[in-house]
Amino acid sequence: MLFRSVMLAVTILGLVVAAVYTTWSTSLTAWKRGTTVMEGFQRERIVMETLQDLAQSALFFTSSPEIYQVSGVQTPGLGSTVSFVTGSTSLLPPSEQLSAGLRRVTISLRRDQHGVVYLGLANTPALADPEKEQEVQWHVLSADVIGFGVQYRNPRDSTWQDRWEEGQLIPSAMMFTVAFRGNDRDMPPLVVTRAVELAGAELALESMGEAINRQNTTNTVTQREINLSESGSAVPAGEESIGE
Repeated sequence: MLFRSVMLAVTILGLVVAAVYTTWSTSLTAWKRGTTVMEGFQRERIVMETLQDLAQSALFFTSSPEIYQVSGVQTPGLGSTVSFVTGSTSLLPPSEQLSAGLRRVTISLRRDQHGVVYLGLANTPALADPEKEQEVQWHVLSADVIGFGVQYRNPRDSTWQDRWEEGQLIPSAMMFTVAFRGNDRDMPPLVVTRAVELAGAELALESMGEAINRQNTTNTVTQREINLSESGSAVPAGEESIGE
């Protein structure tokens, strides 16, 4: 009788321990997953806010358009490449501060020595001699980005364009679409879109005797597709952001 009681108590204790362990393990897994998701959102927020800060501080003077020209092109296999002069100091390493002054930033997807894509940023002095070859050092803006697209709003007709090559004029807004790889291999990429108004377009048009078109604003951002460099497939933007 005593033996049966002891065995019953041991069995009950085992069941309680198993239940407690299962609950603890489930809670720990959920906590780790939640922490990973939050860290991912934090990294994504930093990238988008950096792009916004750089673009909002873009400089353009009609007296020297060849210096402050905005360039937006498409690179096969790597999406958009955008280059402009900015007064922002975001992601400006101390080693480049004295030499850069007013700097031109170039942002695009790059590939490391193993062929893995990342979102890179390069700084060059805005007032450098264009005929003198500049040594460009690329910095990693984010290793989680697998797709990068930029569109430019034409201040004349308020339409969005995939390229910007007009040297005498700055776009009235830029729209960044960034695809972040999922936290797990089975998760689809998170695609975030954010539009940023640029100062200077109205003054540039006025100097040319034209008026800016205010038909569209960045208060709403339409979803767009972006070609992912790794998969080569197009996916719709998964988040619609408010332009600032």
